[in-house]
Amino acid sequence: MFSITLLCLWMALLGIASAGPVVRKSLNPKMIKVRSPVSNTAFSSSDDWPTNVVMVGGSQTYGMWIPTDGTTYDLGNVECLGVPAYAIGDCNDVTIDKIGVVVGYGPCQFTGSSGYVQVIQGAAGEGYQTVGPPQNIMTAACGL
Repeated sequence: MFSITLLCLWMALLGIASAGPVVRKSLNPKMIKVRSPVSNTAFSSSDDWPTNVVMVGGSQTYGMWIPTDGTTYDLGNVECLGVPAYAIGDCNDVTIDKIGVVVGYGPCQFTGSSGYVQVIQGAAGEGYQTVGPPQNIMTAACGL
């Protein structure tokens, strides 16, 4: 009985050791393929990128993207992300006291519910414009 077990074990080990080598499908794989050329000019046009607008209302910050096509957008149809609550809702539902352009370029025009009309000229990072008195912002248009 012991000899039969030893013979079976020896045959199993011999079968494993005599397995064929693993052959690659391609001897020279081309992992990096040439793609169409990408240049900085494709990304430098400000007309192709929307403008990121941030509105501040109390302790919340509301962000949205507005295309720079000159179209006036009803902010009731645009959703804002409110931070730090991470709540998503219509942009015209909250009372705003400051507006600023974070990414992209103006000019952007904003119209409030109580007669506020402001055109923010300039590029991103120029700070916030005060909305006075604080009110709901109803429409926005960028790229005028």
